[in-house]
Amino acid sequence: MERVYHVHTKTTIGKNSRFWRAAGSDDLYWLTLESAGQQMLDRMQQKDSCQFLRNHYTLNSRVIYGRQVGGEVYTEDEFGNPQYDFSRINQIYKEFVSRGLKPIVEYDYLPPALSYQLDEHAAKRDEGMSASDLGPKDWGKWADLLKAFTQNLVDTFGLKEVRTWYFEVWNEPDHWPKEDLSTFFRIYDTFVDAVTSVDDQLRVGGPATFSTSFLRDFLHHVAKGKNHITGKTGTRIDFVSHHIYGLSGGWVHEHPLVQPTVQRFVQEVLWIQRLLKQYPELGDVEFHLNEWGVCSNYYRTAAEYPALEYRNSEFSALFFAKLVHLLYAVEDAFQFPTSMLLYWGFSFETSTNEYFRGNRDLLTAGGVPKPIQTAHEMLSLMGDHRMKVTGPKPGGSIGVMATSSENDRIELLAYHFNELQDVPTGTETVRIRLDELGSAQRVKATMYRLDRDHHNTYRAWERLGKPKHVSGETNETVALLKAEGELTADSVIEIAIDGWAAELPLTLPAHSLCFVVVEILY
Repeated sequence: MERVYHVHTKTTIGKNSRFWRAAGSDDLYWLTLESAGQQMLDRMQQKDSCQFLRNHYTLNSRVIYGRQVGGEVYTEDEFGNPQYDFSRINQIYKEFVSRGLKPIVEYDYLPPALSYQLDEHAAKRDEGMSASDLGPKDWGKWADLLKAFTQNLVDTFGLKEVRTWYFEVWNEPDHWPKEDLSTFFRIYDTFVDAVTSVDDQLRVGGPATFSTSFLRDFLHHVAKGKNHITGKTGTRIDFVSHHIYGLSGGWVHEHPLVQPTVQRFVQEVLWIQRLLKQYPELGDVEFHLNEWGVCSNYYRTAAEYPALEYRNSEFSALFFAKLVHLLYAVEDAFQFPTSMLLYWGFSFETSTNEYFRGNRDLLTAGGVPKPIQTAHEMLSLMGDHRMKVTGPKPGGSIGVMATSSENDRIELLAYHFNELQDVPTGTETVRIRLDELGSAQRVKATMYRLDRDHHNTYRAWERLGKPKHVSGETNETVALLKAEGELTADSVIEIAIDGWAAELPLTLPAHSLCFVVVEILY
C-alpha cells in the first residue's frame, strides 16, 4: 500500500531540541583515558552525535574486569579524618569538556569508608551492581563530601560551564527497602542542599528509577514530604530521571516470545506525565529518560544469548529512530517533552578487540561504529526547526520526520520498521509531497540509507565472513568496516516543482532508514 505524507514547508511546529544526544556507561572512567574511549569521544565531537555523558560510581570504588571504574574520591586517615582526592574524576570530566561534552554528574555510590559492610547489607542489582541501601555511616561526613566535591567542580571548570551540567542523585535506588524509604529521601535532601549551597543555579534532580511505583513515592516526598534538612515541606527538583528498556536482560532466553517494542516506552512515558500532573508543586520540571536500550544487562553477549543480535544490527538503529519520532509525537500531542534520551552504551567492545559481541555499545572493535551509532549520526544532520508533517499517524511501521535549518534546505527522515517481525519482509512505497514551495523551480534530493545493504557495519562484517579483529593500524577489515559506517550519498535525484509542490517517491525495504537532504532550487 502506497502512503502519502505532506510536508508543510512553511509551517514549523517546534524546535528540534536534539534531546537524544546523550550516552553513558559504567566504564567511562578507564575507557575515557584509553584508546577505546578516546575514539568514541573524538567521534562524538566530530559527528556532533552527543552532548551529555553519564557514568556510575562517581564517589566510590568499583572494579570491573580487573579495572577500577570508581572515582575513588574519599578515604579517611588513621584518626578518621576525611581525605579528598578529586583528581581522577576531574581528569575524566576534562576529557568531556575539552570536546564540548557535558557531564551528568551522578552522586553515587557510598565510598567504602562511609559505607556499611557490603557483604552483609548489599542490595544485589539485576545488572550486577551492588550498593549499600543503609545510608552513610556518618551523615555529616557524607554532606561535607558532597559540598567539597561540588565546589571542586566549580573551581576546576568554572561556574559558567558547570551551570550547563546536570547533577543527579544516585542510580536506580528502586531496591531500597520499602520500610526504609526515608533513608533514601534523606540522601536526596542532603544532596540537593549540598549542591545548591555551592551555587543555587546548578540543576539538581533524579532519582534515576526503573520502577514507576518507586518514582511515585519519591515524587510524593519531593512535592509534599518533610525535608530532612530544612524541616519544611518539599525539596527542590529541576529534572525527573527514569530508565526504560525494551526488554529485561533476564528474559532474553525467551526470544522470540518476548520482543522489545517502542510502544512500551510511549506508554510508560505517558504514565509518568499523568503522575507528574498530580504534583503541580513541582512546576515545569524536565523529564529525562536517561537510560534506554532494546535490552538491559550491559555485559551479556550475543554468543551467550543469540537474541542479543539486535544490539549489533539495524534493529537497534531503527528502534532508536522510531522512538525519537514517537517521543516528539508525545510532545506535540500532550505537551510533554522529553528533555533527554540517553542511550546506555559507549565503546566497551572497542576495548575488548572483539567485533560485535552484542554488548550495548556504540562502537565495536577497531573503533567501528555500530548501526545504532550511525543512526545517531543521521539524526544529528537534521535541522533546527521541526516542520509539520501530515498523513498516516505516527506509531505504525512507517514514519516521516521533517526539519529545516535554512530557507532553501529541508531534511527528511523516513523509516520502515515493525519490531514484531522476526524475519523482516516486504517493501513499502512512500510518497512525500513537499508543499508551499512558492516560486522555486525544482528540488534536489540527496539520499542516505541505513538498511541491511547500506551503511550497516554489522551486515558488512557478516558478508566478510565474520572475521576476528586483529590489532594494527593497517587492518584492512577495520578500514572496510569504517568506510561502510561513513555516511555517503546513495542516490541523488532532481524533481520539477508543479503547482508550488514537489513529490518525492521513496522505496523503503523492511527495517530501513532513509535520510534525505532536499535543496530548493530557483
